[in-house]
Amino acid sequence: MRDHLYLVLFTIHFSTGCFLSSEQKTSEITGYTGGSVVLPCSCADPQSTANTFTWQFYRRRQWVQVFDDEKYSGRRVLFNESSPKNLSLLISGLRMEDEGFYKCTTEEHIISSILLKVKGCDLVENTVSTTVVTGYSGESVVLPCFCTELLAKPEKIQWMMYLENTYEEIYPNENIESHKDRVKLLNQTTPGNLSLHISALAAEHGGVYTCSVSSKRVSYILHVEEKPHIHTISLSTHQPSHQTQKLTPPRQPHYTPQYVFIVLAVILSVPLLALLPFIYWRYRGGRNVKKMTSDEELNGEQDNRDDVMYSAVVHVKTASTPAQIESNPAEHTEYASVKVKR
Repeated sequence: MRDHLYLVLFTIHFSTGCFLSSEQKTSEITGYTGGSVVLPCSCADPQSTANTFTWQFYRRRQWVQVFDDEKYSGRRVLFNESSPKNLSLLISGLRMEDEGFYKCTTEEHIISSILLKVKGCDLVENTVSTTVVTGYSGESVVLPCFCTELLAKPEKIQWMMYLENTYEEIYPNENIESHKDRVKLLNQTTPGNLSLHISALAAEHGGVYTCSVSSKRVSYILHVEEKPHIHTISLSTHQPSHQTQKLTPPRQPHYTPQYVFIVLAVILSVPLLALLPFIYWRYRGGRNVKKMTSDEELNGEQDNRDDVMYSAVVHVKTASTPAQIESNPAEHTEYASVKVKR
């Protein structure tokens, strides 16, 4: 009896099928052109699955099967293959025409409704009719162009240059030879940034440019001038507003650390200390030499005095005087010194 009861309950469980978690409710989802969006739809019971289900889009007062409409070809993905109870729909490469009402319907005609709103790219208009931008030869310049919704990618973007009484396309098709391999957009991270970057500017790049999205456009006049010479005595240089101004950080005053002077004083004092013994030795040596010279001079004088010999010279006067007259020899004696060399 109990086995029969379990069988009846099991049969009732599967006969109920998939009840949608958001049935009879209308939810609103916002997407952006060029992006992707997921329209949710799933069974409320994790154990239940939907044998059949459909996604429909309301167009021209009638419901159209999404998987039968060619406009969704290559842009629609379902998740029920990996998760049977997940019936959500992924739409990529959103367009403005994708906006509207969608509904998810199972075989039991249980409906989940969704209102999809798609925001597109509306250009930010200039405050003046034509904006003047200045660039310099050999450098780069950016012509700004933005969507009001930076997450919105326009279905078509076109940059044109007015040349010889007509507009020539320079992006995405580089129809002007002078602009080939020199232009690119700056929207790698932000789809709504449509600014045009022109590198290696030359005089021939000057002129009128327009950024066009759908029926709207913004215009710019590009002036290409020679790069000004910057003198070192000038305190500041003027750069155009469209270029990012790089400020050189102020140079910090140079202070010599105190220990540098101490090291220099030590280095200079080492040779002086090394010379002091030599100076002292020279000074003592000079005094010894002087003393020895004085001693030698004194000894020389003494030797000179010792070398003097005295000799007596006697002058005898002879005359024809009588013999009886006596003469005193001491009165006529003189002494003279004679140097004798040894």
